[in-house]
Amino acid sequence: MQWSVHVDRDRCIGCYACIVACKLEHNLPPYPAYPPVGNPTGPALIRVRHVGPVVGADTVVQYFEPILCMHCPDAPCIPACPQSALYKDHETGITLVNRDECTGCESCFDACPYRAPQFYDGKVYLCDLCIQRLAGSEREPRNTACEAICPARAIHSRPASGMVE
Repeated sequence: MQWSVHVDRDRCIGCYACIVACKLEHNLPPYPAYPPVGNPTGPALIRVRHVGPVVGADTVVQYFEPILCMHCPDAPCIPACPQSALYKDHETGITLVNRDECTGCESCFDACPYRAPQFYDGKVYLCDLCIQRLAGSEREPRNTACEAICPARAIHSRPASGMVE
């Protein structure tokens, strides 16, 4: 089964709750409130890019775009890593990182079309789709921290055959 993520940028309202939920779920160093105040710390496994506002003829275009690992079925970051620090979980298809093997060369970043890998303290960090939450029982919610917290329901993680489009 291949898990993947779908981000609906038309629904994202730029509240940044996904970033906070991810940091809490993964016990990562905090990232200041948005807009960033001071120097941000820690890796951001999910980032939100603010585009606009752009004023046109009678329109204003502005949107927010969550950026995270898309867990590509044929992830180009995996063969790009000379240390084989990135790999696929055989059960879920989620792209994972063995930070003990990572040398911080950033080859995975260069290979990723989404620029998802993040580097902190010389090691790569990557969204793991909250794999520990997916292992829960059938009665527990089986979604990522960012999906669970998103008030706009802009983030969906599911097995590829069950993706919301």
